[in-house]
Amino acid sequence: MPRTAENTNWAATVDSIVSRAPRSASHRDPLTAQVRLLALLSSAAPLNVLLGALASYVETWTEGLHCTVLLVDPTGRLLRPGAAPSLPDAYTHAIDPVPIGIGEGSCGTAAARREMVVVEDVEQSDLWTKYAPIALSYGLRACWSVPIVDDAGALLGTLALYYRERRAPSRHETDLIQFASSLAAFVMQRHRDAEKLRTTDARLEAAIWGTDIGLWTSGIDGDYSRFDKWCERFDIDPCDGPDQDRRWRERIHPEDVERYTRTSDDAVRGVIEHYVVDYRILTRSGRWRWLHERGKVTVRDGSGLAQRFVGVCFVIDEQKNMEAALRRAEDRYELAVDAARLPVWEYDVDGDTVIGNLYWHQVLGHDVTEAGALRRVETWRSNIHPDDVGRLSHVFSGDAADATGFFQSEFRIRAATGEYKWLLDRGRVVERAPDGAPRRVMGISLDIDARKRMETALRESEQRFRAAFEFAAIGMALVAPDGRWMRVNRALCGIVGYTAEELLATTFQAITHPDDLHADMEYMRQLLDGSRSHYDMEKRYFHKDGHIVWILLSVSLVRDDAGQPMYFVGQIQDITARKHAESQLVDSEFRYRTIANLVPGFVFEGVVRDGHPQPTWVSSGFERVYGCNLDRFIELGATSFYDEATRARILAGASTIAQGSDLNIDVPLWSTDGVHRWLRVVARGVRTGPGAEVDRVLGVAQDITEQKRLEWAVGEATYQEQQRLGKEIHDGLGQELMEVALLARGLAASARKGHQPNADELDRLSVLASRTISTCHAIAQGLAPLSEAHGGLVQALHDMVDRQYDPSGPAVRFNAIEDAPIRLQWPSTDHVFRIAQEGLTNALKHAGAQSINVTLDVQPDTVRLEISDDGVGLSPHAAESAGLGLKIMRYRAAMIDAHLSIGCGENGGTLLVCECRQPA
Repeated sequence: MPRTAENTNWAATVDSIVSRAPRSASHRDPLTAQVRLLALLSSAAPLNVLLGALASYVETWTEGLHCTVLLVDPTGRLLRPGAAPSLPDAYTHAIDPVPIGIGEGSCGTAAARREMVVVEDVEQSDLWTKYAPIALSYGLRACWSVPIVDDAGALLGTLALYYRERRAPSRHETDLIQFASSLAAFVMQRHRDAEKLRTTDARLEAAIWGTDIGLWTSGIDGDYSRFDKWCERFDIDPCDGPDQDRRWRERIHPEDVERYTRTSDDAVRGVIEHYVVDYRILTRSGRWRWLHERGKVTVRDGSGLAQRFVGVCFVIDEQKNMEAALRRAEDRYELAVDAARLPVWEYDVDGDTVIGNLYWHQVLGHDVTEAGALRRVETWRSNIHPDDVGRLSHVFSGDAADATGFFQSEFRIRAATGEYKWLLDRGRVVERAPDGAPRRVMGISLDIDARKRMETALRESEQRFRAAFEFAAIGMALVAPDGRWMRVNRALCGIVGYTAEELLATTFQAITHPDDLHADMEYMRQLLDGSRSHYDMEKRYFHKDGHIVWILLSVSLVRDDAGQPMYFVGQIQDITARKHAESQLVDSEFRYRTIANLVPGFVFEGVVRDGHPQPTWVSSGFERVYGCNLDRFIELGATSFYDEATRARILAGASTIAQGSDLNIDVPLWSTDGVHRWLRVVARGVRTGPGAEVDRVLGVAQDITEQKRLEWAVGEATYQEQQRLGKEIHDGLGQELMEVALLARGLAASARKGHQPNADELDRLSVLASRTISTCHAIAQGLAPLSEAHGGLVQALHDMVDRQYDPSGPAVRFNAIEDAPIRLQWPSTDHVFRIAQEGLTNALKHAGAQSINVTLDVQPDTVRLEISDDGVGLSPHAAESAGLGLKIMRYRAAMIDAHLSIGCGENGGTLLVCECRQPA
């Protein structure tokens, strides 16, 4: 490439800079070195010789200077030695190669930064950490390096100046090294251009010598010079003589004249510098011959018109014939490709690039036009799936091709979506390197992605089936249409006790219970004739050791593509344990139903909804109690069977079941036929699991109507007997004792008058008789405390409190309205009295109280008994204890459907409350 005027006069520039630089006492002569460099530049000296002369010339500029040139290698990442005339070869070898990068000495860093790098002391520089020991071992201390770049800005190498002492460059030395870099760039580019010119000349000479080319020159005045008599060789009239250009054009084919004239005229006018044109010319033998002509303007006048041309002509008949044949073949080829929509590609092995037609790009998912497809270039190996690259590396080898020279391969390639898809390539190597390695390959691609996915799915399905078959938790088998076992898994062998080999040697009929075989064979017949697609049945197998094994058998039939039966697929589940459990459950259910129906009442089940149990099943005794079935009971509603108070108690008890507590209450009811009955209901909530809420209820309702009647009768008889005994004690024994008391009193008076010594004993006898009479009255009152004639419940409680008077004991008070309208009947009044009696006795014995209050509050609907004290109170444990007295009080309260509670009073002490409803 031509240099600028400044660079062309490089010798003068060097002299100018050197004249300003410090003079050294070196024996080296700059002029001699300069002359030697000029001589080498004018010769065809090798580059290393030129650079050596350049470095020697630079070393003459300053005393103690060592100049080196490093060149960029073909990779562009390393610097290799170019010239180092005054440095030891061992040093050059020690640092070779120098990577281009920061921290790779002065040269590597200068090349990376593209700027001058000055290191005054290599021992102290971070850039020389890697190389300082080597440099110091050769006595090198300072190194200044500058990059060498060509006119296009490309990095050619580096030029470095070494010194054996620590040193920084002066301004003149900085100019010096920058100029040395430019000088090196000039030398390297001049050598490169000279090499290119020599190569071009050699190629031209070889082309002319080895090919049938005609060279020519011409002037604007029409003088032509044709070399080597090529017109005669081409059988063309050279048209020598006057008006040669016109006569040449007259021999050109009429269809080509206009194109030839237009092209050459454009070159004459300066529209183009050179021209290329193909045309036909008539030969001496009278046939048309194709010529390829190239011309170039070498001289123009002041107005820009061409004055001289130089050019070449060569015969292209064979090429044109081949082109015509190729066009015909391509037309047929394109027709076939378009008709079949074949994805066609051409692969450049060296460049690893693929050019494909429209259909090939469409296969990969690219949205391109036909013209765009031919311009689009894709990489190949980088787009191949990593698992397929190694396998495809040998696909073009000779042994991979078939007899016709075609190879075939299946692989995955990345599509436009980024996903991989399967292609089947079939192609042929159409160009090879001298060593036989493939360079260009052409072929077609078939989209087999769907097929591969189906194959993969089928393979995975087969693997899943095999794994599921072999390791299934249930037995599985393939059975021939005649019943032979074709394949069995481990689970089936475990179910029947036979090994796989033993089963494969027999039939399923051989181990099937005779009672089940007919049904099984009938099902198989229906599968074979197509009337049934599958069947399920429970059947029995004979275990190898002889016992019966119950199984659940599920069978379907597999047919081939022609619809012919191939084999049965059977699934066999061992249900022996379930069958035994079912048998036990049936027995248990029978026993449960039998017992439930024998219960004097009924058994019931229910579910918990919205916090309340609702019955879902009752035993047959339900109708005996209520006079209707469960559906009718639900239809009529609870109000038809219970009074309001009973309904409230039932709802309260039901809510406790939902909360997890048991229910135990006596319930009065009226059946649909008007009969009054009593039920003792015991129920418990059931949870589905630990921590779950109660969702089911199980219970027993015992008919205790007769028990209640007997209790009532016994109570009535007891009451009458108590009344009788009380009357006999009061009226009989009391009167007799009164007579004894009166007699004793009279005898005592007579004895005292007669001063008899037994008068005191007789007085004591009289007093004892009176006390006995009081005791008899108290006993009679206790046996029959309630008497409407003597004030009923209110008076009985009043008398009970009065009898507890003890000056040294707690104060006991009774509060009640004397004429309150109490409608309670016996035995309710008797139970209330006995509860009060037991509660007062407990308070006197255990409370340690100062005062005890007994209150009877009578309301229109309820009677409320309260016993409160100011004693030590009742602990929660004591309130929940099962003492006999508390049990008796609770029992009595339950007998009259009363509510009893015992706890702490508002101001301490104990509070007992018994509340019962008054009859309507």
